Amino acid sequence: ALLFSQAFAAPATRAASVKSLRSGLTWSNRAWGAGKSSDSISNVEVVDVDGFDVSEKDIDDYHSQGLMVLCYISVGTVESWRSDVKDNEEAWDEIKGKNMDDWSGETWIDIVNKLSETKKLMRDRLEMCANKGCDGIEADNVDCYQSDCISGASDSEKKKAQISYGKWQTQTAHGFGMSIGLKNSLDLIDDFINDYDYAMNEQCVEYGECHYLEPFHKANKAVFGTEYGEKESEIKSDAKQYGMMSKNEEDGEW
Repeated sequence: ALLFSQAFAAPATRAASVKSLRSGLTWSNRAWGAGKSSDSISNVEVVDVDGFDVSEKDIDDYHSQGLMVLCYISVGTVESWRSDVKDNEEAWDEIKGKNMDDWSGETWIDIVNKLSETKKLMRDRLEMCANKGCDGIEADNVDCYQSDCISGASDSEKKKAQISYGKWQTQTAHGFGMSIGLKNSLDLIDDFINDYDYAMNEQCVEYGECHYLEPFHKANKAVFGTEYGEKESEIKSDAKQYGMMSKNEEDGEW
């Protein structure tokens, strides 16, 4: 169920080629989660899709329906099943950090020691999305700095690399004419509020963390949220207060 909050009319200031995501935009999540295959695009303004699975024709169809298209990609992990990884396994193996817990076939990227090599590979991935016609990027796994992701790297080294990498991501996405969102990573919002165009968050209601997203709301930037079986009354309360457009996954559907 999509839970609505107050919308604001004035768009954020960006280059004309990058579409702004104002606070209050409605959305459909067809990128991830158990309900991705059935989430309706009726009466929404934004659709989030998998950047690899979606085709140029699919995006053209979404655009013909007046939808802004966000494309999900992982910028912080090596996913063994992705086509670009299979085509260049040696290069992707070179940037691997530690295995991700609970996610088979997925490995953290060593952003501390292999950032230059990572940027080359991710630039191609971002360019792929731009060539398909994606309006924006949902960049996942940008929280290596607070995870056990790289052997021998200190927390301060990981955080410094994460901020540097994040700013490169935003500059590169904007250079391709696409917006880009900050996913989770709540304690980096002050570092990134002027760089990222919107926020994507999971479970801030469950963990009592939605207040951290207020800078995006105050900057009139969209905040998309997801919860998993939380009370809708609590989700609606936080959605209204912090300008979030939140989805709740229940019985396998958003």
